[in-house]
Amino acid sequence: MRGLHLLRFSFALALEIGFCTALNLFDDWTLQEMPVRFVAAGIAGGIAFLFAAGQWPTWLRPNKQALLFWGVAILLRLVVLPLEPGDDFWRYQWEGKIQRAGFNPYLHAPDDPALEELRQDFPFWYKINHRDFRAIYPPGAELLFNLLSRITSDPLLYKLLFAAADLATAGLLLRLVPHASRYAGAAWYAWNPLVVYCFAGGAHFDSLMVMPMVAGIVFLVRHENAQSSREKWLSALAAAALFGAAISLKLIPLLLLPLCVFALRLRVITLVLSLGIPAALSMFYGWPGLPIWDSLGRFAHVTRLNDLFWWIIEETLWPNPRQKNYHYNLVVIVAVLIISLLFFRNWKRGMLWVLGIALILTPVLHPWYCTWILPLAAWRRAQPWQILSVTLFAYFLFWNERLFSLPWHSELWMRAIIIVPPLVAALFFVNRRDSRPAIEAS
Repeated sequence: MRGLHLLRFSFALALEIGFCTALNLFDDWTLQEMPVRFVAAGIAGGIAFLFAAGQWPTWLRPNKQALLFWGVAILLRLVVLPLEPGDDFWRYQWEGKIQRAGFNPYLHAPDDPALEELRQDFPFWYKINHRDFRAIYPPGAELLFNLLSRITSDPLLYKLLFAAADLATAGLLLRLVPHASRYAGAAWYAWNPLVVYCFAGGAHFDSLMVMPMVAGIVFLVRHENAQSSREKWLSALAAAALFGAAISLKLIPLLLLPLCVFALRLRVITLVLSLGIPAALSMFYGWPGLPIWDSLGRFAHVTRLNDLFWWIIEETLWPNPRQKNYHYNLVVIVAVLIISLLFFRNWKRGMLWVLGIALILTPVLHPWYCTWILPLAAWRRAQPWQILSVTLFAYFLFWNERLFSLPWHSELWMRAIIIVPPLVAALFFVNRRDSRPAIEAS
């Protein structure tokens, strides 16, 4: 039986590697048929991944499991390195370039007349999205763009850095997942094709935020298990600093701070670091004298895309013909606070729920947003999020506008592809948990 099991596992794994490699054939999205083929390869690779990760050969010796885990994780990232980066990448390069020239990215949008000379020296300027918006990333990210732009303009360096951070996250997961199943559990993140594509292929920098966020959670667990007061304080300080580093790159970990309060209890004062670090880095760009956060607030009201929930409300109760965000982000914050209070006794599960409700209620859902929750989904064994990570490849059909009556408008059939499979999986997941005689408190 083990031989047959290993054969099925190997076949599924080979298919996943093959389909991830095939993505390189379909990344020229100036050709109308390519996005469809890209999505087909991505979803097929995702289905193979679900089967392979679910068939992990637990009987292998730990050293062989480690070799398998890391070997496949590295190979998957290597095969997607040649892919064309996503359009966010050109924004990273541009904002690094103008900083080298002495301009503040929080004060000058890409189409600012003052930057005309720099635009002529930047051949990919036309690929920058939202060229009328100033920088929307926190100061830690802008400092990173400045540093990388001084080294090279080659996308490969960025991809290698983002992939290395991603692999570090996989290593951190090995510390969170129970030891007996740590490689099998962490593979749900490390082998995920969406994760592989977004960082090593599409060159999105979110992995640099996910890594310290997960590291912060590791130290929160260590704080909970520590025996001495000194060890608890050191773990609390490390967790707070890591969350501060993550927030400096993207603001999403802010949503987890209420649960950090419950996790740290008497040592909650350390969370001053979580807010102090991004505040200190903001001073490099003139804050508080300059309103560097205004552009982020303005960007929060741009047109929406690929949301999971609000379209249902708009199609039935509250029409939104201009597809604006309105106050949806405020609803997200209120929902996060309520969820945090409900899980004040179990912050570990609460973090999964907080990020989950944020993704469900966000008015914009890009595929790389899903990577924020996938480490927690692997840790907490929440399979519906893994399935969503597969169906979200359908998002890239937006690059084939012939499929839509309006550009960037989600048709019902596309929403069904993305939403129905994980929704069905969630129903089975809840039913399975409810049928257990006892649910783990951790």
